Amino acid sequence: MVAIWYLLVLAPFIAIPILWWSYRNKVRQNESESGARWERFASSARSDGLDGATAAAAKVPVTAAGMVAAAAAATTPQFARRTRTLDAAQTVLYYLLKNALPDHEVMPQLSLARVLDVPADVVGAEREQRLRGLAQHAVDFVVCSKTLQVVTVIDLLDQAPPAALTSATDFKSRCLAQAGIRHLRLTRTALPKRDAVRALVLGA
Repeated sequence: MVAIWYLLVLAPFIAIPILWWSYRNKVRQNESESGARWERFASSARSDGLDGATAAAAKVPVTAAGMVAAAAAATTPQFARRTRTLDAAQTVLYYLLKNALPDHEVMPQLSLARVLDVPADVVGAEREQRLRGLAQHAVDFVVCSKTLQVVTVIDLLDQAPPAALTSATDFKSRCLAQAGIRHLRLTRTALPKRDAVRALVLGA
């Protein structure tokens, strides 16, 4: 009886370590299985990523010529700055105008659309068509007052215009005349004398 009593007293102290060991063993087993699953998942993901990158690289062949062309495209500028904004004849006339007309402003190389506008009562497609027509033409010089109102427009011609061109006004002359703006057409090889520029431009 005494032995049985001792066994009953000691049973809990024996059972608790056994249960604790069994619990820890199951936890370690679950952690091991979870780690193995994660490793398999990570390995699969890395393998898929490498295969995809390899396949993508295989689709784009890299050659020495292709690398040289790409480098050249990256370093070669698509545009270059002009050496001068005006050619020789335009430059001479610009300074002639500036010296002869100190009380005026001289603006080179303007679109006709910067000089003229379309009347407000012209709308829709007709207005757009007229504006496009103006934008397609440029003038060499625009002489303005100090308040930037257009006084005279000047074009340089490569050679003296024939009588037919002089008498039959072209598109620019016709448009400028309708707006009441003086239009001069000068020959590059026969620019006016310095003392004659003011009277010629202003029509005095």
